[in-house]
Amino acid sequence: MDWIKSTLESTPEIALFVCLAIGFAVGRVKIWKISLGGVAGTLIVAIFLGMVADIELNDQVKQIAFALFIFTLGYISGPTFFASLNRKSLRYATFTGIEVVSVLAITAAAVLIMNLDVGTAAGLLAGGATESAAVGTATDAIGRLDLSDTEIATLQANVGTAYSISYICGLITIVLLSSQFFPLIRRVNLREEAAKLWAK
Repeated sequence: MDWIKSTLESTPEIALFVCLAIGFAVGRVKIWKISLGGVAGTLIVAIFLGMVADIELNDQVKQIAFALFIFTLGYISGPTFFASLNRKSLRYATFTGIEVVSVLAITAAAVLIMNLDVGTAAGLLAGGATESAAVGTATDAIGRLDLSDTEIATLQANVGTAYSISYICGLITIVLLSSQFFPLIRRVNLREEAAKLWAK
């Protein structure tokens, strides 16, 4: 066990690819016909791996990975985003506004009630909204604060911790509500409705 820990700590690149490989495998496992996916699977594996070894990736690797994530997100959603800009898309904008206000209000309430620091608050907001891009933005913003290196490192670590917990809870909640509970309440068969929509 010690040699595994020392290997991961001395060569964090190995830890990175181990997390990706095992994480995507875990994400494909189905429980009650539901799979978490590669992102959540990788996150879960990374959490457990972080408990075993003290792994630190180079800051440039983090920045490049975040930039690739943002690029991929924009590249995939770009064409459909501009194609969907019409009058019918206004209702989606309304739902988006409701979500943004709700997430901000809940996070603000949590900060006031539990006296959370900015790192934990940012992680809670990003994870609760399952918005991974907010993690990189918050971490970068905290790094620019006029604080000591120790305080910045602590706050940035709190972002990751709060995000990891709230993201998994938020993802599971969204998946269960949208695929199981809401269709059951409304007595809707998702497969049949999807087939009808595809036929149109």
